[in-house]
Amino acid sequence: MRKYQSTERHLRTLGTLALILLFFLTACSTGTDSPSVSPTREAATPTPAASAHTVSASANPTAVSTETAPTGSPDSERAALTALYDATNGADWKIDDGWLGEGALDKWLRVTTDESGRVTDLDLSANQLNGEIPAELGNLSRLELLYISDNNLTGALPQSLTGILGLESFYFHNNPGLCAPIDEAFQTWLEGIAEVQGSSCAAEDSPEDRKVLVKLYDALDGENWTNNTNWRTERPIREWHGVTNDASGRVTRLLLDSNGLAGTILKELGSLSNLKRLEFGNNRLTGEIPAELGNLSDLETLQLGNSPPAGGLSGGIPKELGSLSKLEILNLKFNQLTGEIPAELGNLTNLEILALMANRLTGEIPTELGSLSNLRTLELNYNQLTGEIPTEFGNLSNLNTLMLFGNQWSGCIPKKLSDVRKSDFHFPDMPPFC
Repeated sequence: MRKYQSTERHLRTLGTLALILLFFLTACSTGTDSPSVSPTREAATPTPAASAHTVSASANPTAVSTETAPTGSPDSERAALTALYDATNGADWKIDDGWLGEGALDKWLRVTTDESGRVTDLDLSANQLNGEIPAELGNLSRLELLYISDNNLTGALPQSLTGILGLESFYFHNNPGLCAPIDEAFQTWLEGIAEVQGSSCAAEDSPEDRKVLVKLYDALDGENWTNNTNWRTERPIREWHGVTNDASGRVTRLLLDSNGLAGTILKELGSLSNLKRLEFGNNRLTGEIPAELGNLSDLETLQLGNSPPAGGLSGGIPKELGSLSKLEILNLKFNQLTGEIPAELGNLTNLEILALMANRLTGEIPTELGSLSNLRTLELNYNQLTGEIPTEFGNLSNLNTLMLFGNQWSGCIPKKLSDVRKSDFHFPDMPPFC
């Protein structure tokens, strides 16, 4: 046993000597003046000064150099967020927990990162940001969501943002003067984002659109709205609450959901020909839906629906709405609409959501609705509809929600619909599958 241990010690000694010899041979072959780490690796390693961000709000936002923090790296993104903090008076933000700390960026409040530490979501809405957005924000190249609305930001958005190619949702509205450059490149980039709220730096408002908005304010009890900031003032209409305009000064969005609107919808809204989103839901609207809304050829969202209890819109659904070829969402639920569902709605080939639940609609479902190949949600429940469920509904290959209960159906349900949210069919008033 002792002989075995002695032999083992000798072997370890010989092994150590061999390693020492190998080290000296390597050192001689590379030269005494050569660095032990390659220049490329050394440049990629941040210095202590570059990685430390426990600095005051007045610190230089360019503390991380482009040499130690290449664009698109976690360190350049840390520098970009620091620059944003400095430029928008971060010390006076409503909430800044974790910001400028040395920890991972996802420890900075309202910052979300992916597995590699790159920023994907930044939500600083309603957080008392002041000042202009710095160009460094464009270094957050993996951003998918950026919310900076409802602050006190000014100036034009930096052109560097166009380098963020994966942005899916961008809200910058309700800021006094913050706007999007009107050059073609920036506007094209904005058009490629699925969800955008905010206005362009248009030199002038459309005088015609301004007149319509003033009339709307007067007709819908604007003085008592929940939020009527800048309405009926001389400020650009892009600074009026809920209003977005384009590079030509035309209104593109009217987002006034749950804002205390009361009265009848103006037919003059049909002259806002550049309007893409009209959202007046959950207010105290009465009267009929103007047929003139069918003139809004660019409209993508028409939201006049409510939450329980039912609202006050009455009359029929205008057949003219069937000419809105770009419409993706039509929400009229929880009103007091009567009459039949217009067959013309079957022309809305881009429609994804049709919500007509909780009205007083009568008659049969038009078979033309079976042509809505992009439809994902169809809510017809709690009306007074009769007849059979059209077999053409079996052609709605993208449908994942179909709500039909609370009507007076006859016949049977097409078997092709048996895989569409089966729970919606398990009600006593629903006919069997066939």
